[in-house]
Amino acid sequence: MTDRPKGEGLDPRRWGVGRRLAAMIVLALLPLGLMAMQQTAGLARETDRNRELAAMGATVQAAAPQIRMISDAQATAEALASMVGPLIADTAACVGLMDRVQAAEPALTLVAYIPLSGRMTCASGGRTFDFAGRPLFERMAARDGPGIVTNPAGPVSETAVVGVSHPVTDAAGTRIGIVSLSLRHEALVHSEDPPSGGPARIERPVALMTFDGDGNLLTSSVGLDESATLLPGQRALAELAQAGTSVFRASDVGGIPRVFVAVPIAEGLFLLGVWRRTGDQSLVDPAIAPYLLPGLMWLAALAVAVFAAEHLVTRHMRLISTAMASFARGDRGRHVLHLSNPPAEIADLADAYRTMTATILRDEAELENLLRQKEMLLREVHHRTGNSLQIIASVLRMHLREQPDETVRPLLEDLHGRVMSLATVHLGLYRIAGNEEVAVHDLMAEVIEKVSATNERFAGKAAVRADLQPLVLSTGQAVPLALLLSEILAVFPSADAGAGDLAVHVSLDRCDEGQARMRITGPAAALPVLLGESPDAPSKITTRVIRAFVTQLGGEMAISAQDGASVAAEVSFPVR
Repeated sequence: MTDRPKGEGLDPRRWGVGRRLAAMIVLALLPLGLMAMQQTAGLARETDRNRELAAMGATVQAAAPQIRMISDAQATAEALASMVGPLIADTAACVGLMDRVQAAEPALTLVAYIPLSGRMTCASGGRTFDFAGRPLFERMAARDGPGIVTNPAGPVSETAVVGVSHPVTDAAGTRIGIVSLSLRHEALVHSEDPPSGGPARIERPVALMTFDGDGNLLTSSVGLDESATLLPGQRALAELAQAGTSVFRASDVGGIPRVFVAVPIAEGLFLLGVWRRTGDQSLVDPAIAPYLLPGLMWLAALAVAVFAAEHLVTRHMRLISTAMASFARGDRGRHVLHLSNPPAEIADLADAYRTMTATILRDEAELENLLRQKEMLLREVHHRTGNSLQIIASVLRMHLREQPDETVRPLLEDLHGRVMSLATVHLGLYRIAGNEEVAVHDLMAEVIEKVSATNERFAGKAAVRADLQPLVLSTGQAVPLALLLSEILAVFPSADAGAGDLAVHVSLDRCDEGQARMRITGPAAALPVLLGESPDAPSKITTRVIRAFVTQLGGEMAISAQDGASVAAEVSFPVR
């Protein structure tokens, strides 16, 4: 496998079917996804608003017993304030009235009239107490209207109480004291549950608290100590009292997200309901809920696109591509296709591929047969040509033996050697016929052997020595090179006069830059023939033939004399 170019996976032009199909589906679903997000977000906001309203109603309903108890206490205090004036001087009658009021409401721990001096003498149970100088009493007495206070340790009731007060005036309208009703805090906290139905049936609040207009916490369903951690972390109770009815989401002092509901239940008295956030109990964060449906829709579309592309197209095309690549590389054993339930178009493509490969295989078989026939014919041509040339050489040999004229014999001998050289080359080509490349060093060795064996003048001291390096040439260069060798070898035996002990040496090697070189060294008597300076006709013909073969090779021949005793013919040519 080859590495992909850097950044190829980011180029859309290089994407496969799966990616492109997925991108098209995502773009097609984009408007629908945006509309779904908008509608889901609107629905979430509307749902949150409905939940807040439901929490408000549930808060009021859950606190109905406490609200009713405090409202009744305020009404009772107001009624007593209007009735106690004539009885102030009659302590026994005043105490009797207070006892009857307390007996009517078990949650009351103290019902009393307290003059502005703070000296309580008219109270339920005949109890007396001096409230003078106490800050709580001073605050209640300073009010021009009804008031509610909380006291974690009532000095008379000796328990946590909620005090409801109302001013008492004389006939002239001058404030002379207050009527105070003390409600047990425990009775407010553990009042009866609200009737079933509505939102309170679904869920109970974490805590229900009451506070006054100054932001003082009066009662709590979970205890005043624990309530301190359930108050809003960033909004004071006094601020909520000024805002009136409000529903908001915030974290409590402990950092837990809550829903807070503040409702005024009486003059100067407010109710605070603390609720769990609905989203805290859900599996999905409400902040991401509007985007969940479009996101899942897009993911489903991508999954379907990738699966469809892989199942319907990609896996089939991968098999076809692998088979085609194997067939193109020449692997004829792995091109068979086996597709499992492909689409009709891909099935047609596979059939076309099978037809194409069958046609190519059939054509290749026919070409191979034609090539074998051509090789056989070419071998037969070379074989018959070599045999024919040998027959001609035999006839020339017969004429040479019967020819008494010494002037004709050299001509016949020269023709006989040239024909035998041609026959040797053709017989060598017969053995290598059909190959595009020829091991020319083997062919040259065979030419040297045949020429040495057939030409008597190479016997003895004029033997040919060969130093041939391996070299492969095309047939177009191998044939003229072999014929050139035979022609040059024919020159040296004809110049045996004065050859002495010098032998003929043939070398073949490959040079740099695609060049090859053949060098033949022999007696210096061959120099006139190689240079074309010999006056006799056979030598001139030999010179022209040698030059023609050098030209056919596309090379150059250099002839040099060495020490006056030998001559070297060097032929350099490019290897094609």
